[in-house]
Amino acid sequence: MTRDWRALKEEARARNSLLEVVRGYGVELRRSGRTWAGRCPFHPDTRPSFHIYPDGFYHCFGCGAHGDVIDFVARAEGLEWREAALMLASSQVGSGRIAPQAAEEERAPSPQELAAIHAAWEACRRHLSHPRAQEYLARRGIPTAAADALGLGYWAAGVAARLEGMGLVEPALKVGLLRRRRQGRPYWEPFRGRLIIPDLDREGRARWLTGRATDDETQPKYLNLPLPKPLLGIDLVEGEEVALVEGPLDWVAARAMGLPAAATLGAHVSRLRLLPLARFRRVLVLFDADEAGRQAARDLAKALGQRALVINLPKGVKDVADLLLLPDGGERLREAIERAKGMS
Repeated sequence: MTRDWRALKEEARARNSLLEVVRGYGVELRRSGRTWAGRCPFHPDTRPSFHIYPDGFYHCFGCGAHGDVIDFVARAEGLEWREAALMLASSQVGSGRIAPQAAEEERAPSPQELAAIHAAWEACRRHLSHPRAQEYLARRGIPTAAADALGLGYWAAGVAARLEGMGLVEPALKVGLLRRRRQGRPYWEPFRGRLIIPDLDREGRARWLTGRATDDETQPKYLNLPLPKPLLGIDLVEGEEVALVEGPLDWVAARAMGLPAAATLGAHVSRLRLLPLARFRRVLVLFDADEAGRQAARDLAKALGQRALVINLPKGVKDVADLLLLPDGGERLREAIERAKGMS
C-alpha cells in the first residue's frame, strides 16, 4: 500500500509542538519578543542565534538551519524527513539530547575538509544531467549552459561512495557534507536530491557550497555548509564593477543574464565580508524588492560609500531570479541599471 506522505507530515506537525520537541532535545530557550531563542544545537553558537517562530518554524541566523518540527528531528537524529515524520507521528521523539557543540569562532575549513568539499562538488557536477536537476533548471528558466559554466551540480547516488573511496569520510563529516546517524548506517547524506551551487576560487576549486531543494516539500529550502559564508562567486568577477544580489539563485540568474555578479547570501552583511569588494570601483546593489530588501540595500550602500549604486528592480519583479522567467528579463534588468546610472 502506498503511504500518504503528505497526510503523515500534517499528522506529525499537528501532534508535536516544535517548542516542546526542541526543549526535549535539551535546548534551553527563552522568550525574545515574539520568538523563543536559544543557542543553535547544529553549529558552534556563541550567542542565541536559534529562533522558534509562532508559525511553527525555526531559523538559525548563524548557520542558516531552517525548517519545521520534522526537519528539526531529521537533523537531530540524522534521519531523512520521512523517517523523522514517522517518529513524530508515533511519538517516539523527545527523550534524546543533542550533544552540545563547543562554542568557538567561525573557522576556516582545514585542507582535508577543503579536499572533501571539492571532491563532493566534482562528483555532483557529473550528475547535473539527472532528470530532477534538469526539470528544476527548466522550471526556473536557467539555461543548462549557464548552469554548467557556473559549476552547478546535483547530489545523487554515488557521491558518498566517491568520498569513501578517497578516504574523505571523516573530513566530510566534520564539514557537514555527511552526517552521523544514531543507528543503522554510520552516516547519511543531507544534500542528496539537492541542486548544488558552489563557491569557486580563482583556480576553479570548490571551497563552499549550498544545496537548493528541487521540490516544494523539502525543508530547508537552502542547506548550507556550516562554515563562514562567502561572497558567492566573487572570485569569478573580473573588471572594476560588481553586481551584488541576495540569494544563490539570484546569483545564478544574474550571471546567466551577463552580469558580473556575486551573492551576499542574505540581506545583512558584516563589514568583514565586504573586504573582497575593495578592488571594485563600482558596486551595484540589486536586492529583493520587498521593504526588507530595499532597506538592506540602502544600509549596504551607505556602508560602501559613493561607489555603491542601488538598483530598483523592474515593477512586478520580487527578485533577480524572477527576471530569468521573463522573455525580456535580461533586457529589463539592463534598462534598470542604465536608468540608475543615468540618475547617479
